[in-house]
Amino acid sequence: MLPTKLLFYFNGFNSAILDDYSGSPKIVAVAEWAQSRGYEFIPVSVCFRQALEQSKEILALVGESVDEVVFCGSSMGGWFARIIQLLLNCEKPGIKSSAIAFNPAFDLSMYGYMLVGPQLNYVTLEQYQWTRAHSEQLRSLESSVDYGAALPFFVYVDKLDEVIGWKQSAAKHSPISRFIAFEGGCHSFDHFLEALADFENASSK
Repeated sequence: MLPTKLLFYFNGFNSAILDDYSGSPKIVAVAEWAQSRGYEFIPVSVCFRQALEQSKEILALVGESVDEVVFCGSSMGGWFARIIQLLLNCEKPGIKSSAIAFNPAFDLSMYGYMLVGPQLNYVTLEQYQWTRAHSEQLRSLESSVDYGAALPFFVYVDKLDEVIGWKQSAAKHSPISRFIAFEGGCHSFDHFLEALADFENASSK
């Protein structure tokens, strides 16, 4: 029997998802939550220099038998989750979808230029150069959708995120999502169990 419910998980910028992700409590928790609720869990290690190409590959995985998809990610992966949700809705509006974002990046059309220069992936240890063309690709993806569209969007942040200010995130996301800020934490996002519980409760209403 083909799966009818999928949950995709995306890593953040300068990160990756290893084949063995057992060392990441966050990914393990999302995987266990998904599988216990009948979703096929699909972790996608995103290289954001190839974001446009990967977005097409991900959309192609959502077959005709699928009737529900959840896209989830952390940091830039949270931004990507929302973008893919919106792209899917443009292609296949009959499929129910939700996006869950942990400490998400946002407004990459404005801030993508800040990434330009030498970079290091802290999981794979790959050193590479981020170019203006890479930033333009992210800008193009963001401008191709209506980020504030009325589709189910759940944003969860830690107030002690040392990379993205939670108040700025609140200003961006509160009008367009269910937005919850947890005390403490960090950019890696510590409150994934609480976030998943809230998503389950809120999305079932």
